Amino acid sequence: MGDSFRLVVKAPHEVREIDAVWRAGVALSDVLRQAEMPLNTRCGQRGLCDGCLIRILEGQVVDLSGVPLATDSGAPIRACRCQVPPAGVVSLQIPARSLLAHAPQIVSSFRVGVSQAHHPLWQSWELPAEAWRTESSLLGAVGTAIAWRADRDPPLSSEGGVCQGDRPREGSGRVVLEHRGDHWSVRPAPRDLAIRPLGLAVDVGTTTVVVLLVDLADGQVLQTASALNAQTRLGDNVVTRIQLCLQDTQLVARLQQQLVRRTLRPLLEQVLRAAGAVEDQVVCVTAAGNTTMLHLLAGEDPGPLGIAPFMPAFLEHRVIDGGELLAGRGRAGLVPSRASATRGPGGEEPGAEEPSAALQRSPAVHLLPGAAAYVGADVVAGIVAAGMIYRDQPCLLVDIGTNGELVLQHGGRMWGCATAAGPAFEGFGLRNGVRAAAGAISHIGLNPNGYEPDLEIIGKRSPIGICGTAYVDFLAAGCRSGLLGPHGRFLPQDGQVPRLVTRSKTRGFDLAPTEDGQMLQITEADVASLLQAKAAIAAGIACLMRRAGLAPPDIPTVLVAGGFGFHMKPASVVGCGLLPGFRVEQIDLVGNTSLAGAYLALIDSGALREMKRIGENLEIIELNQEPDFETQYIDHLALPASEPF
Repeated sequence: MGDSFRLVVKAPHEVREIDAVWRAGVALSDVLRQAEMPLNTRCGQRGLCDGCLIRILEGQVVDLSGVPLATDSGAPIRACRCQVPPAGVVSLQIPARSLLAHAPQIVSSFRVGVSQAHHPLWQSWELPAEAWRTESSLLGAVGTAIAWRADRDPPLSSEGGVCQGDRPREGSGRVVLEHRGDHWSVRPAPRDLAIRPLGLAVDVGTTTVVVLLVDLADGQVLQTASALNAQTRLGDNVVTRIQLCLQDTQLVARLQQQLVRRTLRPLLEQVLRAAGAVEDQVVCVTAAGNTTMLHLLAGEDPGPLGIAPFMPAFLEHRVIDGGELLAGRGRAGLVPSRASATRGPGGEEPGAEEPSAALQRSPAVHLLPGAAAYVGADVVAGIVAAGMIYRDQPCLLVDIGTNGELVLQHGGRMWGCATAAGPAFEGFGLRNGVRAAAGAISHIGLNPNGYEPDLEIIGKRSPIGICGTAYVDFLAAGCRSGLLGPHGRFLPQDGQVPRLVTRSKTRGFDLAPTEDGQMLQITEADVASLLQAKAAIAAGIACLMRRAGLAPPDIPTVLVAGGFGFHMKPASVVGCGLLPGFRVEQIDLVGNTSLAGAYLALIDSGALREMKRIGENLEIIELNQEPDFETQYIDHLALPASEPF
């Protein structure tokens, strides 16, 4: 047994003592994770962010090579870069913003902006006797009966003993029709089909995962649940997770387990429990997400997405066997295709289940189609769900995040691109930046008389940090009021504005103190990072408009999607130049379009067909090859000219 040490941990709502065995090179963040107090190690514990900042109150810590660290100043240190010496006793404080349990706001609200049919990917219905008038087989009768409600693409295929000699004695019968990727499977319905079949629509986000439990009989949403994607324990952004897989391919399985076992599985149990349903009722699942997230859900290595030419393992609609996946027992397998199925001499599938077990077969999990490595299924699903493809006039879709995905529709064509905005809009790399969560300052207004801030705080509690929507507000209000110059510098001199304070040679604007007395501040360095992020988005929009020969007045509607966009104030988006040249009345906040698309595909197979078509035909613009992208980027680094208050 090695040496041991003790931690006295002061967290926002508890004080704990942790005894642990000392091992060389084991970071303090690892010790806290093993004690079920995980920190926000958003960069994969590489010391590249401030997500795991702690304060040492008593005792000594050393860096990972054993060199003592100075902690007497009370300055925060990164828990992923330090460890406790053997036989040491350390008292430390964890701010709320450093705890992984400090969960972000999750947008589960959405709207479907297009009419939909009720033709779900899994359905059961009574075969009318009239279908037998011209057909002698059950499969033929099914084809005749559904011709008016579904096309033959993909084609029908018989399963579970449905063959030429299966005509029921009474000339009617109930059948199950299920989309399995390259075919609709037809099989006799179970005798106990009184059980209500249910479906799941899932938005697999990089940060958060949202699940809808849907009644397939009528399309009604029965329950909704959401949670932090447990993969954030290993890295809080797509690039970090791709890099982890490049460094060690075994981490693919670990990341899949974090998503399936620690995130999806608990959410499934939560919605079933709330609806009074059982797992066997779940017969179909649709999942939308960016290309990396769907790779990890399927157990595919996303590493090639991080190296030119950025080749994904798949982009097309893929169907995987959900039995093992939903049970959280391992890597999901592909559903066998119709062409590869081998039938027995009587026409049956090998190992085909008895009709009474039809609901207990593994549900198909439909991974929705994407368009490119960084324009994924979440974007394609959003295009359909927002009704963008059916608009007669030009329309722009903007999903703002670490990678800003942009799609422009005009004249029957669609152009799409992804621009590396960076994580500043999520608070990453900013002095007091946090994701939107309880205690985060979500909106900032500036009183023109003395620049006094008017703050909105999520949860109406003491502030713990500043989230992206508040930073966008600050850019717009600072520009409009004269507090910020066109290049992001504070214009008033020291002493002219009481809240403008220089600390450690960095000028910043004081907002409010936290519970522990830390002053939340927006610095000139923060503003510079934000201007870089907004310039990347604005330059991408400008390049798409140039391709289409359009200007902002030519585009009646800008659809702003996603959690960040849903909570932004349109006036601030326009005022800071994030949507350059547009007016407030052109902006439409559409919520979680990825979730909307997953729901739409679940209940209307025609929507899935449209997503396939869009994924194949969306014209992807590589911005690094656009001749004027760099010029546009530099131009948009400045704040726009604005009329003062």
